[in-house]
Amino acid sequence: MSADTFRAPALKPITNGLPIDLMVIRDTLVIGRLDIENLTNLVNDPMEVEEVAARDVKAGREPDDYARMRAEVQRLIGTPRSPKGQNVVSYADYIAAGLKGEFGNAWSIPPVTLWCRRPLTIDPATGSSYLPIRNGLIAIDGETQVTALHRIKKNPGAYGLKDFDFEGAMIAFEVYHGISVLEARQIFHDRNLKGAPVDKSLALSMDMRDFATTITQMLVDSTAVTHEGEERPLGDFVITGKRQVNSKAREWMTLSGLRTLVVTTILGKPGIHAASGDVDPDDIKDTDPNAVKRETVEALSALIRDHADLFHAKTAITAPAVLAGLGATVHRQMSWSKETLPEGQTVQGLLEDVRWEREADYWGGVAAKVNDRGTVSWAGGARDSGHKVYEALNNPASEVGRQIRGLPYQRQGF
Repeated sequence: MSADTFRAPALKPITNGLPIDLMVIRDTLVIGRLDIENLTNLVNDPMEVEEVAARDVKAGREPDDYARMRAEVQRLIGTPRSPKGQNVVSYADYIAAGLKGEFGNAWSIPPVTLWCRRPLTIDPATGSSYLPIRNGLIAIDGETQVTALHRIKKNPGAYGLKDFDFEGAMIAFEVYHGISVLEARQIFHDRNLKGAPVDKSLALSMDMRDFATTITQMLVDSTAVTHEGEERPLGDFVITGKRQVNSKAREWMTLSGLRTLVVTTILGKPGIHAASGDVDPDDIKDTDPNAVKRETVEALSALIRDHADLFHAKTAITAPAVLAGLGATVHRQMSWSKETLPEGQTVQGLLEDVRWEREADYWGGVAAKVNDRGTVSWAGGARDSGHKVYEALNNPASEVGRQIRGLPYQRQGF
């Protein structure tokens, strides 16, 4: 498709409005910064635009030009219960906490991407320009953020920002100007579909406000393992920024995989399905969070040190589902566990006869899948097989329990 297909009709340039200094990136793209007070005055509240348009349709009237243009380049927010509507609520809480300084420097909101159908007039020497004051700017990326900012501005007291200086809080933005609706739609498409989505568990493994992630980092920082006769920090063998570890890599596991082990150690079997979600100290009732941190780090540090050779060989112990079931097993020896080990039984005793080789005979149908040709796949995650691994580790006499220990199974009554 040629550029002519998208070409915008010639429209009158904007020559007055809010004075602003801009940096030209290319003929139709500029970047700048703007305070929240002015941003929310220049860019209409998307949720309010939708509500007015819905009332117009119900009354048999055509929505105004701004509402029609926005509908061309954005998806609807919908009701407060829609995914985007719910995201507005959580985003507003996050932004408000950041503005109040609760996160220190560890918070971020991306630049808002705006579309102005008319071309801007920009002084080539100084970058001085004007932004349209009414109905001239539409967010084609970052609209949830814009909606959240409007929500905060309309009721700042509800967010603890009653006396906050919104004129002093700056937002970065970019404006695509003088381009057609089709071009703006294409940018919306590219921004939402061209980038590779971040795996949720990977993102969570980097959230240092999350209770489980904090403990995971403590575990990494405080544990040393013996490898080839040399004591090395555990961090040398944990990879960040990736979902999987290459079989030839030096690292044993991903940070998100280690976090799964931590989550299930904290929460037990329920943690198998909660491994990809936030963990809060309140999730462990009537327990001192500091005690949870200390006991979890001590137990897992000992476990990893004792089985360093198995981790280094990348045996089945490093698979996400096995880490999940293993953590839920370790949970049974935690002081806050409601599913404690039977008298005389220990985690070490449950693990000592396990065959950790990555072979179908031991792990097929438990933590791995085997196809008709006998090929073993370990692609499943904690949710897929974590409970079956837990069953196999904790019930040695069961069919799966005997399988992972390389023992034949004889059904009772036969």
